[in-house]
Amino acid sequence: MDTFDRPPMYGGCFYTTARHLQPIYLPQLSLKAYAIVQSSAACTTLSHTFVNSSDKLIKEASYKFPLYDGVSVVEFECKIGTRILHSSVKAKSEANEVFETAVAKKKSAAIMDHTSQNDVFLIRLGNIPAHEQAAINITFVEELKQDAQTDGVRYTLPCAIAPRYGTQEIPGSTDISSLNLPVIKEGNQGMSVTVDVAMDESSAIREVESPSHQIKVSLGRNSSLLEEDATFNPCKASASLKTRGDSDEVFLERDFVLLIKADSLDAPCALLETHPSIPNQRAIMATLVPKFNIATLSPEVVFVIDRSGSMTENISTLQSALRVLLKSIPVGVSFNICSFGSTYSFLWPTSKIYNASSLKQAMEFVDTVDASFGGTEMEQAVVATVAKRLDNKDLEVLILTDGEIYSQQSLFDFIRGKAANNDARFFSLAIGEAASHSLTEGIARAGKGLCQSVLQHEELNRKLVRMLKGALTPHIHDYKLEVKYDGESQDVFEHVNATDLASETEYAGDGDSIMEESTISPSQPISLFDKEFNDHDMETHLDEAKETEILPNLTQPKAIQAPYNIPPLYPMIRTTVYLLMDPQTSGKNPTSIVLSATSKQGPLSLRIPIQDIGLSKTIHQLASRKATIELEEQSGWLSDAKDEQGASFKNLDLNTQQRLAERECQTLGIKFQITGKYCSFVAVEESSSAKSKRKRSKMHAVEIESSDSSDYELTEETDLELHTQTVQQNQHKTGGLYRAPFKYRGGGVRGGVRGGGRGGGPAPPARMCQSVADRGAPPMGSAACAQTAGSESRGPPIARQSHSQMQFQLFQNAAMPEGSQNVGQITLPSLEVPMHATSDPEELQELIKEQTYEGSWLMSNRLFELMKCDRKEVIKEVAALYARSFGEVPDSFPCGDQNTIVATLLVMGYLEWNLQQSEGSWLLVHAKAEEWVEVKLEDIGFTTPGRVLQDIRFQIRDLMRTRPFLHRQFISTELLDEY
Repeated sequence: MDTFDRPPMYGGCFYTTARHLQPIYLPQLSLKAYAIVQSSAACTTLSHTFVNSSDKLIKEASYKFPLYDGVSVVEFECKIGTRILHSSVKAKSEANEVFETAVAKKKSAAIMDHTSQNDVFLIRLGNIPAHEQAAINITFVEELKQDAQTDGVRYTLPCAIAPRYGTQEIPGSTDISSLNLPVIKEGNQGMSVTVDVAMDESSAIREVESPSHQIKVSLGRNSSLLEEDATFNPCKASASLKTRGDSDEVFLERDFVLLIKADSLDAPCALLETHPSIPNQRAIMATLVPKFNIATLSPEVVFVIDRSGSMTENISTLQSALRVLLKSIPVGVSFNICSFGSTYSFLWPTSKIYNASSLKQAMEFVDTVDASFGGTEMEQAVVATVAKRLDNKDLEVLILTDGEIYSQQSLFDFIRGKAANNDARFFSLAIGEAASHSLTEGIARAGKGLCQSVLQHEELNRKLVRMLKGALTPHIHDYKLEVKYDGESQDVFEHVNATDLASETEYAGDGDSIMEESTISPSQPISLFDKEFNDHDMETHLDEAKETEILPNLTQPKAIQAPYNIPPLYPMIRTTVYLLMDPQTSGKNPTSIVLSATSKQGPLSLRIPIQDIGLSKTIHQLASRKATIELEEQSGWLSDAKDEQGASFKNLDLNTQQRLAERECQTLGIKFQITGKYCSFVAVEESSSAKSKRKRSKMHAVEIESSDSSDYELTEETDLELHTQTVQQNQHKTGGLYRAPFKYRGGGVRGGVRGGGRGGGPAPPARMCQSVADRGAPPMGSAACAQTAGSESRGPPIARQSHSQMQFQLFQNAAMPEGSQNVGQITLPSLEVPMHATSDPEELQELIKEQTYEGSWLMSNRLFELMKCDRKEVIKEVAALYARSFGEVPDSFPCGDQNTIVATLLVMGYLEWNLQQSEGSWLLVHAKAEEWVEVKLEDIGFTTPGRVLQDIRFQIRDLMRTRPFLHRQFISTELLDEY
């Protein structure tokens, strides 16, 4: 097996000849990307332009490029010389045959395939004439990840194909920095990335920043609007990154990441979309960021850490992550650390209970962590971790890696099998600038956990704490999705869940399967969205003989839910569920969906009203891609399917299972025109008759669109420029990714993509990526925006309740926010925004280090130095509180445990009132302190000091609100202004 020392970027477009087996690279003229981000979704058009600078025709050239795992590629266009190639999705074998036939006939052709990794694609170009350009445009839609550090959405444009530990599949996939790729400066357009952000009127943008690159941010407007014509709109922003045309750089050296924070992004939302060209086809997308508190567990937590050679540059990030995680573990949890590379080893033979001794050993071990374990053999370490698990506890595995392996599917299969028993979950943290999102997302998907990613030097404390908090939540695995239709009684729903599918019961749109809410539990359901929630609380090719074998006919579902089994919901982590509806229900009007589950504390429930956004393809494309990913892994609805004789899919031989999965993937891919493991986009040069037929089909598609489609002109395509220009010019004309047919209705992924396109094919990017620009969004944050009027006054984020108390409105039926603040007519300039690398205050890191394993802080001068206040003055204030409550202060007060209780309460107050911006980083250490104080006060009992401390505990914490006793050496003009 080969290993790679440095991450390869775009491998370049190359070809080989009989004389030269080494790759010959085509000069790249430009790399451009234009994206529209709206709420939790994005549409991106990516364009590459290469030139054949040789004097000979190139029969075939190819290149790899990365996309984020799970994206839905909906458009592939190519222009070779003057020939425009129009594409469609076909079964992979058929697409390859079409491509090879066209190349053999000397026609220009192109084909795009998924590789064995979901985040790496391969494009092959056929018959590139001498001295001609090849321009490729790829349009894809995606749901965006929730960034747990910022509570915003995270847009990632992968630009690095991570080195995989394994056999190199294709020549040229090496470090681009060592390739010396040819660059022609004449006609070189350089590189550009433009991201327009547009939210609806209720979502003011609070922050736009990039932790990966220095960007230019235009606040209050999108890129299509001239600066002198634009007035400040708090719901719009634009970020751009460019290099000059005379620069040698026409590629990105690392993934481009953009973080966007806006109001109401966490509001539950359900959107109904009607397909513009498939009769009676509708789809629903439901998305929410759960907000609920529920009693946590004391499981076994094992950190599986990557110490292979590729982690060299990320070791410091890994060490920082481990320190945060270890200090945040609650008392009573068992934990261990497994290091892996070519081999693996454990810190202890079996997990140990979290206490002072085990924490000290673990923290000392973290200081010795390095990248000395050779290659990356992750699976054997994960298998060993499961084998060593404690028998009496649930297992939570947190994998921290730069994600660089080839053999992903075998690992996913193992994890999926172990997670199926609902007593083990697997979480992943992708570290570094070239992590394989296919691997880390696949681990979380198969293991019913969650995935987060962090770049080198990016702040990570909050997302780590939330990941650990997710690992401590109870294992709830019976989430159900129900659709309610207009005119039905309040208690009757159409029910979509795995049980129905497995038992051949009608579901999700047959109109017969019902469920009454009262059958769950007579108790009041816990809401899954509480507005008052506080965050504290390998690819296999079949030979021709096998292809001719008859496969069994499976009972296909009338409606397809993706994911088929709704994964566990974790507080503050976005969850999205799709439903490709039963065409037989097209005459019904769905009004709401209900998401429900049960826990030991009672039933969980959330009703979300459905908004009809009219004609579009985007939700269908996102839904079908998510469904095909499950089918590619031979899971999804196939796992419960039966044939006509009642034989279960699970009992079929592995070869038949794989071929059935291939067939069903092709059915979905061709129907909704999306690529996957078994479907490819293929584009060939058209004959005159085919071109005429396509134009007539296109004209018909335009005619069936909504009445305002006259904004567009139907012209013959004579040139293929980057869609960015076309899209940006038309942004002021129409809506966004999800386009409402008549008026905007508000909601989650807001706006609307226009339907239409080439018959049943994918919508043209110029339509799909129509700017969501006119929906609105306010830019703030790192671009130095001022807060809008009416912002909340400063106050403690922590609710005054004990750690053991539960909030029983986990998901309230929150109404959608209405309106937005009137900011006025202000012309907003563009600002240069440096790479964002904000860290938590140093005193927070030091305060966390000072905390004991059980959650308390000991009284010490060092503690007060960190809080920048005078110890004697603080104790005087505490004594005064004691006196006001009891009348007499003992000479010995505080002493013993009283000392530690007071110190702990003061630090808790300091965190609440002075480090609010880092709340996500101290959530669990604060919770441990709260628990410790409660236990210790109970131990003291009803003696006078204990009773008084119980009475004044919150007053002691509130002393840190104004800190009038600040030590003189810490007083500054800034502090005086504040206090």
